[in-house]
Amino acid sequence: MKKLEDLNFYELLELAFDASPFEVHQAYKEMTQLYHDDSLASYSFFSREEREKILAKLDEAYSTLMDEKRRSRYDQLLIERGILEKSTQYQGERMKLGLMYDAKRPSTNTALRIRERLKPIVSSNPVIQEVLASDVLSGRDLKKIRDELGISLEEISELVKVRVVYLHAIEDDQFEKTPSRIFLKGFLRAYAQCIGLDADMVASRYLKRIHD
Repeated sequence: MKKLEDLNFYELLELAFDASPFEVHQAYKEMTQLYHDDSLASYSFFSREEREKILAKLDEAYSTLMDEKRRSRYDQLLIERGILEKSTQYQGERMKLGLMYDAKRPSTNTALRIRERLKPIVSSNPVIQEVLASDVLSGRDLKKIRDELGISLEEISELVKVRVVYLHAIEDDQFEKTPSRIFLKGFLRAYAQCIGLDADMVASRYLKRIHD
């Protein structure tokens, strides 16, 4: 799993190397909405320092990929490093429809109401409490709790706008499928709070099994 600073701009924005300017703009818009002050994810799952670090790199990626000359120089650097093949480089000849959605974000109040409703269920469910008694949590443990609560990954994804593929990766312990450790930590917090769990506790116990 790469650290945030090791992600190239395409990885950071989850874009193909030949992504059009429209796709770059849509990806940037989606990602910045996720980490701004009024975002549920930003408010609840990342520290101010982590959020500012992510937003700064997103701004750098966006300004580079939206400028034709800067993008060309950046792509050449990736080619020289063996990361990008020239044949997959954006040629400026097309304008695909964006793949990123632009859905409205659920309000923080909605998420808080759901979490408050689930907390007493979590505290009184013996299966969940048995799972939480462990000092280390796995993806299977989290899935067991989620199943007990009858909540789908799609519902969690819609609420906090973390993609389902990353939620599956958490439950399957496929850490390499998340962009970086800092993103994984945020996704874990989002997942945990959505099902009425202590976000810091879940992140800490889950990440115990992962070495830098």
